[in-house]
Amino acid sequence: MGNQIHKNKNDPLMKVETYVSIGASDSVGIGTSNPSKEGWVPTFASLISAEQTINLGISGSTISDAIKQQLPKVFNQKPNVITIWLAVNDFNQQVYDRSILTSYTKNLDLMLSQLRNQLDKNTRILVGNIPDLSKVDIYTSFGIPKQFLTAQIKQWNDVISDIVEQNKCELVDLFVYWKELAQHPEYISFDGFH
Repeated sequence: MGNQIHKNKNDPLMKVETYVSIGASDSVGIGTSNPSKEGWVPTFASLISAEQTINLGISGSTISDAIKQQLPKVFNQKPNVITIWLAVNDFNQQVYDRSILTSYTKNLDLMLSQLRNQLDKNTRILVGNIPDLSKVDIYTSFGIPKQFLTAQIKQWNDVISDIVEQNKCELVDLFVYWKELAQHPEYISFDGFH
């Protein structure tokens, strides 16, 4: 997620006292051999020189889970920076429930509006969208056509982008940055997903 954060003298990320991550297994660091050092959350925390990092990520979490389990813990922390990457588990559930995008939309708006309204107005809230999962072989091994998968991801990412903008947060476009995966299949962990 750090690809869109650039440090300069006028950037409020120059001094980050508290960084909070809301997320699922990727936030926990699943797929790395040393999650506490190699996961994207500690890597990003190092990039922004966070004095304190609070990783609230829970493997398997959906956005509705995170609203109940992770969101309440954010408000007492008074973070300068929050990252939220909660979309892929919800996206995967649409196989069983086509209405999942509707509930995801409402829940993302609820989460972002609560954060925006209850935290300092200068708190940076960075929200990751869905990467290009058509590059992850596990989806094609299930027989999901790449074009269909890409169209579904675009629909979800359009919704995420709209809600992020409405709530005056910042989009981290993982879909765009995921293109390099085609040249680096070794980026995918042994489990074929993370």
